[in-house]
Amino acid sequence: MKEKVPPYFEGVYEYISMPRRLLFGPDSVKNVGKEVKRFGNRALIVTDEGVQRAGLVSKVTDALLTEGVEFYVFNGVKMEPDLENARVVAKTSRERDYDVVIGVGGGSCLDMAKVATVMATNEGDVEEYFGDELVKRPGLPLILIPTTSGSGSEATRGSVISVGDIKKVIFSRWMIAEVAIVDPMMTLTMPPKLTAITGIDALSHAVESTLSKRSNIVSSALARESIKLVSEGLEAAYRNGKDVNARYRMAIAATLAGASFANSSVILGHGISYALGTLFHVPHGLGCGIALPYVMEYNMQVRADALRDVAASFGLNVWGLDDLEAAKMAVRATANLIKNVELPISLKEMGIPREAVPELANVLVSKYQRLLNNNPCEVTYEDANRIFMRMWEGRLESLGG
Repeated sequence: MKEKVPPYFEGVYEYISMPRRLLFGPDSVKNVGKEVKRFGNRALIVTDEGVQRAGLVSKVTDALLTEGVEFYVFNGVKMEPDLENARVVAKTSRERDYDVVIGVGGGSCLDMAKVATVMATNEGDVEEYFGDELVKRPGLPLILIPTTSGSGSEATRGSVISVGDIKKVIFSRWMIAEVAIVDPMMTLTMPPKLTAITGIDALSHAVESTLSKRSNIVSSALARESIKLVSEGLEAAYRNGKDVNARYRMAIAATLAGASFANSSVILGHGISYALGTLFHVPHGLGCGIALPYVMEYNMQVRADALRDVAASFGLNVWGLDDLEAAKMAVRATANLIKNVELPISLKEMGIPREAVPELANVLVSKYQRLLNNNPCEVTYEDANRIFMRMWEGRLESLGG
């Protein structure tokens, strides 16, 4: 009898992208000067004012000064940057002869550092490069240093930019970091609410990557470990921001989740988050978090096996259970974690009016089909309307709702 082969082995060619060098652990940021010296002596640092005020940029510049590296700090990155902000970053990267770009901050800062690295060596406007692999020439060497544990941008080849009310993405292999430095000590200043939002964002990356049609054996392995680390570290980091062990778990969990979805994709939940951001300016991580258990439940009938793995990664005992029962345990564990870090579980709690549900559904299906295409279950307008209504009511069948 012929052995049954898992679907992802059936003639699928996978290209796995990762940072070319990963440094992680407490105080690993002290090595940034030595890493820069591998490429040259002049660095552009891309960050924002909040990261600089928190004293995190000085940790980088101190390490650069120790190695005699020249640097210029651009601190003008906006939260959820738009096209105009990206153009300012591009102009800055072209004004001087830099050897290296260093991104320091959350996902927006790291994404704008990616813009800086490719626009320094490629002509034209940022807008010309939206899409997949349209960047023609290699960028400057890129070093990414996250200060939150959520976006995973240090491990991806994408840069998200708002154009009007739509989130667009530049995907390029030239945006993959030469070096990612993941130092949990750089995350200690995050307040509890930001810790919760970014942590649930990381969890959403790992779980959505697991559910994606493009999930593969490598992305799934990365996702499982990320989910395990989030389950062990998020609530502890939320309760005590100085808990270095919890911060360590969350820092590397975010990077692993980023690497996971960089090699598969995110799905419906990110589309929901973008719709919420478009109409109500909901922070991206919060939108992903509130959507996550509903997305898991919506896809449960066709991806119960993947959700069984999620439950096991949470440390739950799924022995003897069928896949559907184990999947429900995964949904419950996710919803409970969201509640334990005091984030909302319904749109009603967030003050979003019930009357907005049809427009949210319309934005989702009309503007973010690229994300729905990778969702294991088809999402029509009617489906989207039902999902948003469940989210508004806070109704999860796995919780008996």
